[in-house]
Amino acid sequence: MAASHDLSPYLSELDTLYDDASYSAQSYFEAAKSAEFWGKAIVFLPAIASAIAALLVALDMPEQWGSVGAIAGAVAATASFLGSEKRASSYKETGRRFTELRHAARLERSLASNRQNEEEIEDKLRSLRQEYAAIVSTSELVGNRFFAKAKQRIDHGVLSYDKKPSKRTSSP
Repeated sequence: MAASHDLSPYLSELDTLYDDASYSAQSYFEAAKSAEFWGKAIVFLPAIASAIAALLVALDMPEQWGSVGAIAGAVAATASFLGSEKRASSYKETGRRFTELRHAARLERSLASNRQNEEEIEDKLRSLRQEYAAIVSTSELVGNRFFAKAKQRIDHGVLSYDKKPSKRTSSP
């Protein structure tokens, strides 16, 4: 008969990793939404201003509107050329990587009690932690406001479909 092992430190660390990955993923998704919005706005708003200025010049308004239109058009063209969507795409990719890690942590936590030795659990845990560190070290950091927004959304149940096994309650 196998000796009973105290898995609580490993389970606790897997729970912490799950939470870390959840908050990180949601923070990056919030940042991606913001970057998408501002990426579109930085192209759209100057383009609209340029069109309005051109219309005003066509309607015999002061010719200075032509300068406004030219500058606004140049801003829209520059923003479009620089690829304002790149940052949003990068944030989404980082969010997806953290989401994959979150699911892996949940899976390992669920399987931990079936493992025969603590060393196997510890090795997997360390591997997941290294993966977390690798994601952090290769990703552009997002601002605290995105973390605050992520925390608020998580607190309101955005991940409620995906509860950790330790937090599930059995139904009566």
